[in-house]
Order: sequence, then structure tokens, then C-alpha cells
Amino acid sequence: MFDFFYKKKLNSALECNARTHIFHNLNDIKKVLILFSYQDWAEIQQVSQDLKEKGKEVLLWTTQAKKTVESQAQLPVEVRVLSHKDISKWRGLSSSVVSEFKALSYDTLLDLTTQDDKSLLYLLANNSAEFCIGIKEPDIKVYDFIVLKEENAKVLETYDQIKFYLNNIR
Repeated sequence: MFDFFYKKKLNSALECNARTHIFHNLNDIKKVLILFSYQDWAEIQQVSQDLKEKGKEVLLWTTQAKKTVESQAQLPVEVRVLSHKDISKWRGLSSSVVSEFKALSYDTLLDLTTQDDKSLLYLLANNSAEFCIGIKEPDIKVYDFIVLKEENAKVLETYDQIKFYLNNIR
């Protein structure tokens, strides 16, 4: 039953989302929002640092791995961590989180989530990026560009592939 309500909210968000779709090469990207799985933080930190060294502004969002406060302490304060208080039983997000997310300004969204996360998928459905990049193929069309992450590949390897394509496709 929760799946039904979740899918209904997700489809509604997708239908209401009228974002502009524009391809950006790596040089065109100015501000990137990265969605990621909590356990991949070590690799995401390197991705974030690489983008910052290239002059990009980086926003980071993830969901908390456990219902404990100490697990969040491992991440820096600039990472927006959605806690269990922000997420309902059916994996819906509080209206304040959705409003906060919709108020963000960024030109590119990079979804590097390696685990299925309905909360992050719902944010993805509400994103306002001109260019949306993903590393897996969901059942719904949310990405403008996909570089599929191989099962045994690390996030950094897939990120390097994304950079290669963004540098070479014009």
C-alpha cells in the first residue's frame, strides 16, 4: 500500500516538473548538486574535491544510514543529510525538506547513488537542473545523460567516465 502512495507522489512530482533540459559539457557546469549513498562518502569526497578544483560550486545531499546521530557526525556540515525525522514510513519527505530542495539553485545534478533510495529518487523527480546525470537506469525517465556504473566498478571510476564524456562531447 505504501508503494502505491509513493508511486503516486513520485509520478505527480515528475508531471509537475517543467525543468529546462540543456546539455552542459564540463566547462559549462558552474554549480553541481550531487546526490549520493551515505556509505560512498569517501569516494564522493574525492569527486567533490575534483569538481571544486575545476572551479565548480558543489552541493551535497544524502540520507542518513541509521537512526543514530553519531553516524551523521562523520560528514562535514556542508553535506545535507536527511535524517529519519525527515522521512516518513512510506519514504516520503517532509514538506519542509522538499521546499528546501526546490529552493536550491544549481545548473547540473549528478546522481551518484549506488543504493536504491526512494527519498533521493523523490528529490530527483523534483530537481530543477538544466542537466541531470545518472549512473543507473531507473524505471522512470529522470536523467538527460546516463553513464551506467558497472556492478564491480567504484564510484570514482564511473565519475572518471562521466568526466571523459563531458570533456569530449560538444
